[in-house]
Amino acid sequence: MESVFLPDPFRSSVKKRSLKALLVLPIREGNFQITADVGILYLGTVLQNAGFQVTLLDCPKDGFTFTDFKNFVREGDFDVVGFRCYSRDHNYVNHHAAIVKRLKPGALTLVGGPHPSALPEYVLRNMPHIDFAWQAEAEEGLPRLLDYFGEYGLAIPEQLLATVPGLVWESKQEERVLINKNGFGVDLNSFTPAWELLKPETYPGFEHRKTYATRIWDGFFHVSTTRGCPYPCTYCNAPNLSGKKLRHRSVERVIEELLFLKKRYNAKRFSIIDDEFTLSKKYAKSFCEGLIDAKVNMNWDCPNGVRMDTLYPELLQLMEAAGCDALCVGIESGNERVQKLIKKKVTLDTIRERAAMIADCSKIRITGYFMIGFLDETEEEIRDTINFACSLPLVRAAFNVVIPIPGTEIFRELIEGGRLKVEEINWDTLTNDQVAFRRNHVSGKRLMELQREAFLRFYSRPTRLVHMAQDMLRNRNVLFAALGKLRKLASRSETYSFSPLYRRQANEAL
Repeated sequence: MESVFLPDPFRSSVKKRSLKALLVLPIREGNFQITADVGILYLGTVLQNAGFQVTLLDCPKDGFTFTDFKNFVREGDFDVVGFRCYSRDHNYVNHHAAIVKRLKPGALTLVGGPHPSALPEYVLRNMPHIDFAWQAEAEEGLPRLLDYFGEYGLAIPEQLLATVPGLVWESKQEERVLINKNGFGVDLNSFTPAWELLKPETYPGFEHRKTYATRIWDGFFHVSTTRGCPYPCTYCNAPNLSGKKLRHRSVERVIEELLFLKKRYNAKRFSIIDDEFTLSKKYAKSFCEGLIDAKVNMNWDCPNGVRMDTLYPELLQLMEAAGCDALCVGIESGNERVQKLIKKKVTLDTIRERAAMIADCSKIRITGYFMIGFLDETEEEIRDTINFACSLPLVRAAFNVVIPIPGTEIFRELIEGGRLKVEEINWDTLTNDQVAFRRNHVSGKRLMELQREAFLRFYSRPTRLVHMAQDMLRNRNVLFAALGKLRKLASRSETYSFSPLYRRQANEAL
């Protein structure tokens, strides 16, 4: 599939004009940390490189209400408004789009991200103010669609729409929703993220310091080095979003980006947000050697989680020498039967062995990710997970309630078994600390009690309390997130009781 940056037979006939595009991270309520989003940054960069005027809006970071959003859109007079959407954002994005169409009916409205990628037809049908949805990656096709919009407005000929990779659109000729093939054809080395679009100085952790009149970034810059995941885990939709084949950015391009961040923003650390950073040992090793050779001298971590079975002493020691001081590892369950059911393809013995190895050969701090509340999981098996977590040399642990993420095998089984009906799902409940479906053996109330017990047991040891306190003192955002988590755990409720903002401000779309 051709690159987005190469000419195609249609681009030469397009009447070029500089469209104003707004890319939006929607309003979100609840307990979460505010961090820069690399996905929306990449889209913004691609559009800017193609000649469009781009504005990125992070509503949670800016503390926006729908009134604020309405005023922002009115004052900006945007031609195109696109939204990133997780399943929990469905109702919020719907309300955002209604506001846009009310203010400017001729604007092009788009939605992309995990939710429309998994349920493209449903999303397009149930978001009446959205013109087009996107399945999987949009960097390749989005500039093409905007070129067509600049020429034809909303009346883009269907033969042109059919050429846009990954586009989800309603054909009037065929009277049905069509989903164009996405070949994951974007070259990850074809552009360098335009960090100025995100305005890093507006995010938590960025401070003005008097020393040498420089700005210091004490938070995290998120950096992507790979895309793709070949594993069939039943709870994860990553292979459908970025492909099963592992693709890499060149080490040289990533290091170039890091050196820019260090020079421009005096960045002190970064986070690699890949799903499978350590899957290719050759690439991970080359990356670490590149950091050392270029004297980048930044600390870094992997917060998305790496697989324990991809780690070995030589790589860990090289990562530590290159500045890695923390890793999150996806463990999920402490019960062998459940591990087999979720197709993680790793044994508990391997996890124990690698956890001990990490503690023995490096000082890298390890956080374990665990999941409780699989459909057929018993209370005894959940307790196995809690006990297993407490037995490992982990600094921190997260015990998340299983979410029926659209596009996953878990979601499909719940739909086929009648436990969920897409039309009846309350998308607001699809968070990892609420109960969104009925389990076979454990009630929703009991599941929340077990989650609370897991956190209390794990963090009751003094050493773990000290580590958590240090993290909170270093980052105020972590402190607020931790306090919010404790409040939620103390309530023991299955779902949040507040009325969401899109209901409280429903009149803003009128």
